[in-house]
Amino acid sequence: MSVIFGATSRMTKKSSDIAKRDMSMKTKVIRKVCELGDDGVPKLTTSWVIELNGKEIKVTFSRDNLHVWVNGVGVKTTAFITDKGYDVDLFFEFEDYRGQIYSDVEGKEMMNYLLLNDEIVAQEYQKDGQTYQDIN
Repeated sequence: MSVIFGATSRMTKKSSDIAKRDMSMKTKVIRKVCELGDDGVPKLTTSWVIELNGKEIKVTFSRDNLHVWVNGVGVKTTAFITDKGYDVDLFFEFEDYRGQIYSDVEGKEMMNYLLLNDEIVAQEYQKDGQTYQDIN
């Protein structure tokens, strides 16, 4: 299922554009599996349900606490954050996949990309509380 991004005024990025960005200028944070904030409540930014090898896989992430869940199970993440805290890159692994979530923020707009093995497999655009998804 695909949803067209009719509401976005931004250009979406390509897998190669995301992969070649310089991480050396970002702050690195490593999160243990399911380590929650002080209130103990996960705050979800978005979820995608994608198909891999004939199986449905749900990938969920939180910008607030830099966590990623695959099929409801927390996975260890390494996060890179810009000094201003806007853009976030989350790296994780599950099964035989290298995962990356790139959350790109400009003003009130946020574009979230899900990459597996360096290829974009899903993306989501958020603006003013509205969400628009595209599953490749």
